[in-house]
Amino acid sequence: MLSNMPKSVFNGLAALTVAIPVVAWSTLAPVHNVRSSSMTGFQEYNHTTGQFTLYTVTSGKATFSWQEGTLQSFGNVQVKTQTDSFEFKLVRTTSSDSISINGEWDVFKNGTPRCAGCKGYMNVSPPGDSYPYLKAVMGDDKASYTISGDLDPNTRYDY
Repeated sequence: MLSNMPKSVFNGLAALTVAIPVVAWSTLAPVHNVRSSSMTGFQEYNHTTGQFTLYTVTSGKATFSWQEGTLQSFGNVQVKTQTDSFEFKLVRTTSSDSISINGEWDVFKNGTPRCAGCKGYMNVSPPGDSYPYLKAVMGDDKASYTISGDLDPNTRYDY
């Protein structure tokens, strides 16, 4: 069958066979990855008592990876204060773009669940910004949490 095909048709089909994967590859959603080993701020607000606590962060780290415009993502933040340890796990993504992830988070204090499926978001500075940072906010009707930190130098990947 191929031997009966005109050369121009054969060449056209060959070019199309090569072009389709290239076009498909070029339309993939961008992927982003950020990391911080310097969490600088952490606060908790108890909606029941009205108590606001601004913690002194003794150590903290965070990592996020997500594919823009999809529900594919990973996020984890760990913060230690003078008295407690907190962990924030992104468990469900509802939306994302080049600088943010929106979704649901599980929050743990000293290993004990504090909030399951808290609504919240994580924002990062745009690529090339002179002050690379991240900020995450999540909560429910009982408590809300705000975390901020500096992105580690040369660890942001966008492709």
